[in-house]
Amino acid sequence: MKIKDVALGTLLLMSSNLYATVIKPISPIIEQIDPAIERIEDRLDIPRRALPSIDSIQQLATDISALPSRLAILNTVGKPAFIEIETEQGFRAVERQWILLANEQHRAKLEHIGAQIVSRQSYDALGMVLLRFVVPEQFDSKAQLQRLLSIDDAALLGRNHIYQAQQGPLQGVNTHKNRPVCDLPVRVGMIDSALNLAHPGFVGSTIETRSFLPNSVASPDLHGTAVAGVMIGKTAKLSPLLNQATLYSAAVFYRQSDLSQGATLAAIVDALNWLVAAQVPVINLSFTGPDNAILAAAIKATIAQQVTLVAAAGNDGPAALPLYPAAYENVIAVSAVDKNGQIYRWSNKGDYIDFAALGVNVLTLNSGGGVGVESGTSMAAPQVTAAAACLAANPDYTPHSIYNKLVERAVDKGKPGKDSVFGHGSITY
Repeated sequence: MKIKDVALGTLLLMSSNLYATVIKPISPIIEQIDPAIERIEDRLDIPRRALPSIDSIQQLATDISALPSRLAILNTVGKPAFIEIETEQGFRAVERQWILLANEQHRAKLEHIGAQIVSRQSYDALGMVLLRFVVPEQFDSKAQLQRLLSIDDAALLGRNHIYQAQQGPLQGVNTHKNRPVCDLPVRVGMIDSALNLAHPGFVGSTIETRSFLPNSVASPDLHGTAVAGVMIGKTAKLSPLLNQATLYSAAVFYRQSDLSQGATLAAIVDALNWLVAAQVPVINLSFTGPDNAILAAAIKATIAQQVTLVAAAGNDGPAALPLYPAAYENVIAVSAVDKNGQIYRWSNKGDYIDFAALGVNVLTLNSGGGVGVESGTSMAAPQVTAAAACLAANPDYTPHSIYNKLVERAVDKGKPGKDSVFGHGSITY
């Protein structure tokens, strides 16, 4: 155990001094230390679960904490479209921007304190009207705004939070090829980054796209192309899970850095409204972030329209707090496993996990026009989304019956029954 402590202490010291400027070297160090620790533990006959986890150190390399506390997001001509900042608990949001389930009385009070009204928008498919506004600095807290607006219900108000794509570090070198799962003509949606629609792997596919990015902000296409590639990508090396799908792709992600992409809550709500209006029965959500009252309301409204939502559980490690939207009630949360059914070591765990699916070294499309390997719960979620979409092709199936069919199909892993690692088990092909 002393060796473990020394290893952890050394890594923490190194990472605390270097993570902001030297990100990439951390992962190779972890890769070397972790197997060595396992060998030592085996010799000492010490249960691994009883020792401190090294998983949290990885976040210094992959977490949004590597971003500056205040970041200008540029539009396509290089001018700031908006500023995102670090907020409570290390999450991020558009600077001093809030979203409120609107009424005219609230609007008048906001204007009285000098708040700038950005938009008032009706989301007919969700049955919501939202007011988006920027407040003076002295009113930039939920408690302050609740008092000002005489709001007792905290579910009416939330920051315009930023949500992160959930693509993780690779693990090993062995790849796994998808197998076709469904030849039915299905409709499936995704909220993600843009796609490289010129990719040869999308030739012959039916794809409806719409961007919900603000102020001419461009969307990178790496993450979305990979997620879509899992479901419908078709090349000599890759078989689609959904052979005759119509994919509805909502682009919400923008570039934060070379390693991360973010999406505003406002864009996500826009995307949900569009997909519900288009009567898409199953939607993939390969992103995570904080609990937010407005997101919770939008998710609840979407599910009320008999839509099945499948979300990535997150890549923050087994000790991390629940992430959203995966942790919301009636959202299917997916953790990641490798081809041998072993849990992906950066996958989130918790009582909210419903299923596991292949998310390690997944062969899929890359935005450069070829085929590559990706890992993370972002790659696991579309595996379950594809299975749910195939079930949804049966008009007699509701989201509840789709869930039950997935439970029947899942291969139990770990402890008997539902557990916090694999949920009901692994969805395999």
